[in-house]
Amino acid sequence: MSMQPVNSDTFSTPQEEPLIPELEQEQPQHKPFMLLNEVSPEVQQKIDLIDAIVRTPGSAARRQAIEEAAKKLGKSIRTIKRIVKRVESEGVATLGVGRKDKGQFRISEQWFKFISATHDWGQQDGSRMNHNQVHVHLMALASKGEALRGKKYAERFKKYPEVLSDLVVGKYPSHVTVYKVINFHLAQENKKVRHPGSPAEGQIIQTTEGILEITHSNQIWQCDHTKLDIFLVDDQGEVIFQLDDKGQEVIGRPYITLIMDSDSGCVAGFHLGFEAAGSHEVGLALRHAILPKQYGPEYELQEKWNVCGVPEYWVTDRAKEFKSNHLKQISIQLDFKRRLRVFPSAGGLIESIFDKINKEVLSVLPGYTGSSVEKRPDNCEKHASLTLNELEKILVRYFVDHYNQHDYPRVANQKRTQRWQSGLLVEPEVVNERELDICLMKVAHRKVEKYGCVRFEGLIYRADCLMDYQGEPISLRYDQRNILVLLAYTRPKDGQPGEFIGVVRARDAKEKQMSLEELKWRKQKLREQAKEIDNSSILNERLDLYEFVDQKRKSKRQRRKKAQKRHEQQTNQSKVLELFPQNATVGDTPVPPVASQSTVEQAQPIDDSANEYIPPIKIVAYDWNQLMEENW
Repeated sequence: MSMQPVNSDTFSTPQEEPLIPELEQEQPQHKPFMLLNEVSPEVQQKIDLIDAIVRTPGSAARRQAIEEAAKKLGKSIRTIKRIVKRVESEGVATLGVGRKDKGQFRISEQWFKFISATHDWGQQDGSRMNHNQVHVHLMALASKGEALRGKKYAERFKKYPEVLSDLVVGKYPSHVTVYKVINFHLAQENKKVRHPGSPAEGQIIQTTEGILEITHSNQIWQCDHTKLDIFLVDDQGEVIFQLDDKGQEVIGRPYITLIMDSDSGCVAGFHLGFEAAGSHEVGLALRHAILPKQYGPEYELQEKWNVCGVPEYWVTDRAKEFKSNHLKQISIQLDFKRRLRVFPSAGGLIESIFDKINKEVLSVLPGYTGSSVEKRPDNCEKHASLTLNELEKILVRYFVDHYNQHDYPRVANQKRTQRWQSGLLVEPEVVNERELDICLMKVAHRKVEKYGCVRFEGLIYRADCLMDYQGEPISLRYDQRNILVLLAYTRPKDGQPGEFIGVVRARDAKEKQMSLEELKWRKQKLREQAKEIDNSSILNERLDLYEFVDQKRKSKRQRRKKAQKRHEQQTNQSKVLELFPQNATVGDTPVPPVASQSTVEQAQPIDDSANEYIPPIKIVAYDWNQLMEENW
């Protein structure tokens, strides 16, 4: 069966495109009023020609103007007359109306859905079927003919009987139509409609446990995190590297965990670090948001970050870190309710600030990667020169002096901070910092050494509060952003809660702050630098020493073997006297060193048969008592 695509009549447009489409049925009496928004050169030409026809006084001149217009526009005289009549009755805007089906494809709804569904199927599970492959797939199906009616394809064409009938007889849309259908389908799927924003009153958040209406400040806090599009360096100006889950080195980019107040839109707190966002990082961001914030003059802040307190509700998406046991303990300890958003779009408040951070802060900083991987500049890590602490200061000032000071979008003449302050029902609760130590999930167990010292990650910490705990195990809670300061707790037995001992500081650290990742990075660089130093003399000394030891061991074994051999030679000589040896020959009989002996020679007869002489045998007689005295 020959395969032929659907003929051009199925998707084609007429040969002559009229200026004004013909009306196949009577138009309604009340028509919408139309105006020309944009006048193209083609439309302007039509206006000029129609204007010349309308202004012509006589019928002969009018007929000549119509013929000239028909010639210039390439239309028939009848069409020009119809256009003039339409303009006189409906207005000049009708000159801008083209074919209503221009640019569209003339296929059935089933074909449209089938092509779209085929393309969507080709994008599942990592596949990337392009437009041409969809058209080739239709060709392959059409080649099956009547086999498509079999059980194998029954489920696939269950909703598309018209498509099945066309494919059986070898009909399918052309590749141009397939391209148009897929592009139109993708345009509809990717269409983004901007939300105009909720009114100041009546804002709601849909959660898995019901709808929450936003009414006041510190009522609902939202939390989310993202990986920032910027490369950072260490204090020595080198790009920080990390090990991913597979043990491979990747360039370090920081993560930010952000907390915002839903009513005012203020940033309440954040956490910045190299660790992938998890429950510990969420706890640290929450700790920062709850506590009153005080920054030194090095931050150069002009305003105060007055947002603090404990929320009534904590709303997040359904990521696993927001459902951890650690956050359950924190919510019980601080008495707030956790809720999960139903739709991702409900987190637009916090998603919008991530976009603002990229556009308003990171985009002007060295080492910015851009949000698009395809458009990322080459070797952008080479331009990185910002440290984690420097980025943290920049973000703090952006949140305090810029973002929180912007006008509240739903109320005129009111800043976000003013909205937060005016929206409070009661003064924010000032929480004891010790109660927030539960937010520090990272715990290390150590034994206290002499003089109240403990060791952690190669650093030595000392505090007077540990003097009474020398030789006892304790627990250390720490913030990975700054491991130069640890919180010491007792470690009682039987699962009892620990009691706070005190703050422990690094003994020999010169810096005021250092993250755990930065410390690991420094230790790694020191190891690499140590390998690069010329250690030939040290290594040669070690090798010579090992060779000397090996030679001494070998010579010692050789001396032992020689001594053993001499000993075996001596011990193998028999000390038992054989008076009548069976296989002894003349001269083989041992002679003791001292003995009284007499030798008697006895002649032997001559063996005539052998015809040879047998020498006489010497018989030696020993004094037995003498032999006993000599230990023979």
